[in-house]
Amino acid sequence: MPAAILFSSLMMASCVGFADSAIGVEDKPTEPTKKPETASAKDPGKWWIDESYMDKSVKLSDDFFMYCIGTWWKNTTLDKENSILYRFYDVKPSFTDRVNSLTDDNYSKYKSRLKWADPNSEAAASAQKLYDDVLKKSGLEAATTPEDVMRAFGKMSAMGVSSCIRLEPFGYNGKVYLYVDVCNESYSESKKSSSDATQSDKKTSFRELFKKHPELMQHLVPVSGKSGTRSIPEKLSFIKYILEGMGIDPEACYTLEDFVTLSNEEKSSEINNKIAYMEEWQKIFTDKEKAVTLLKEMIENIYHLDYCLISQKTMEEVNDNLKNDTQAKGAELSLKKVEKTMEENYLSYLRSKLVAEQMVPAGLKEEYMNYCKEMIGVFGVRIKSNEWMSEGSKKNALDKLNAMVFNVAYPDHWIKEGLPDFSKSQSLLEDVYIMRTTRQNLLKAIVGKSRLKESFTALVMDNESWLGLANAFYDPLFNSMNIMPYYILPPYYDPTQSLVINYQSFDTMGHEMTHGFDTSGSQFDKNGNYTPNGIWASEADKAEFDRRTELLVKCYNSYDVLPDEMPGVKADGKTTLAENIADLGGEEIAYQAFLNRLKIDGYTGDNLKLMKQRFFLSLGEEWRSKYGADHVNYLAFGIDNPDGPDAHSMSKERVNGVVANMNGWYEAFDIKDGALYRAPKDRIKIW
Repeated sequence: MPAAILFSSLMMASCVGFADSAIGVEDKPTEPTKKPETASAKDPGKWWIDESYMDKSVKLSDDFFMYCIGTWWKNTTLDKENSILYRFYDVKPSFTDRVNSLTDDNYSKYKSRLKWADPNSEAAASAQKLYDDVLKKSGLEAATTPEDVMRAFGKMSAMGVSSCIRLEPFGYNGKVYLYVDVCNESYSESKKSSSDATQSDKKTSFRELFKKHPELMQHLVPVSGKSGTRSIPEKLSFIKYILEGMGIDPEACYTLEDFVTLSNEEKSSEINNKIAYMEEWQKIFTDKEKAVTLLKEMIENIYHLDYCLISQKTMEEVNDNLKNDTQAKGAELSLKKVEKTMEENYLSYLRSKLVAEQMVPAGLKEEYMNYCKEMIGVFGVRIKSNEWMSEGSKKNALDKLNAMVFNVAYPDHWIKEGLPDFSKSQSLLEDVYIMRTTRQNLLKAIVGKSRLKESFTALVMDNESWLGLANAFYDPLFNSMNIMPYYILPPYYDPTQSLVINYQSFDTMGHEMTHGFDTSGSQFDKNGNYTPNGIWASEADKAEFDRRTELLVKCYNSYDVLPDEMPGVKADGKTTLAENIADLGGEEIAYQAFLNRLKIDGYTGDNLKLMKQRFFLSLGEEWRSKYGADHVNYLAFGIDNPDGPDAHSMSKERVNGVVANMNGWYEAFDIKDGALYRAPKDRIKIW
């Protein structure tokens, strides 16, 4: 799930966050204070938030977001290229730039071979031999039954040839299993506009599908067909033989028996195409007269996909064929597309290791894990003291929290078999085959293992959640909270900066933990299994949860998104509900952990009050951004946005909607009235 500290416009299947520019200013109170009554602790870190960004002409209880950053908002101009500006734009080089610059001798060898080889070179000869040997060793040509043809196809895949299926790790019953999806690789690029090409490349991952439709988990069946009274439909039985050829146990692989729970509107063309593609293979597989011949033809077409990687000559041959193919619509082979395909499909694990080794200082992971333990303890106390849940639901929630996996920075170990070694390769084709085989080896190494041990590996090998992303997210299938390196590195978390700013950053942890108990996460148990009743021990508890979440919807529905540019236009509290629950829960957890720390450190009097105020001022800085009506329409309301409305509130609501429901904010600033004011009985508490 998306991270607590992120801007919605860069959301992916996960949560994306942003760094900021550290600006040193004089260390002084934001409001006049009395002389401290007693000696008190002093914050050893640097309070760098620029007070000149604030607009103290705004009554903070009317619009806390603008109170915190209103002057910066007024003085910041949006240009034609940017419909939104973020606080992290001044950070150079950006986190992404730093990640993209990482390399080592092994990775650089692969990058150096991203070129079409000379047909007469040793590299081309080596690639041609490998290409020919795969077909000979697979047994495809000698296969005489559909089953043996599919097994031979599996052997080819194990040697590096692309397949018609792609295996993705996921959590199920507390272990790592493999989901069978469709594989659709390509090295050619359309001559359409870049925006069209980008859109055509967009794919919905199975993980996104399950998050949106958790009930689909009830329709998972093992490819082996051994699952009580339910089994994989005959229309997909051909998959079993491919897996056998790969050397992967079909009983460890699952797919969906059907898509009956999806409405027609939600059955995207992409999903329908996947179903049709698999049905096409099965239809041929069961054709008694033509199966062997037709299946071999289909497999050879996939095998031929890599022919272009042998040399300049083979690339030109394939391009000539594309020019004469009316269905290709002007597509042409592209090394850029080869690189993109490999990076996204096969290099996430290797590149994650580069990030871990070259960007994360020794000991930092352990240091951050100690803060995680603080946050877990706070959340546990909040669950125990919850006033609206029965003891049964509290127990279920605590069991789930205690079983949650906390993946921070990088996996505890790296699996050698899953790391491609390019040292003995001579050609691009060999590199590609190495990448594919090591991915399969990595899957074989983690399948069937406990989610406690291998959930992080399963996630970071995926391009959607590798360590190079500015990302933090909760995964309901693994019941895991995942904090990537971005969130534990300066300028986000920095031991030299103010204690306040660091603890404010920890609402990321609280946010992701809370996602395990939001409208979707609460439907999964401690092992990541979907259950109709979720964590609720009684219908009354579920009804009260629904009542409170509906109050949160109404709360956010009352906010004007851009009162000056879009008068009367309100936020969408329903679409953003799950993220708003996590925002509120994460901030409450981080604030209580912060108060605990202040007590331990001995803060009293005005110093204590100042620290409390600064915690909330840090929240305003955290979301410092400026955006216009075009951005709000695109992001919040989904106008002309192919992905539809975003699941996150706009920055202003992510500040105002949270503080308006927190007792601590009212206490810190002695708030008694204002547009944001909510009476104590009306302040919404869910977690």
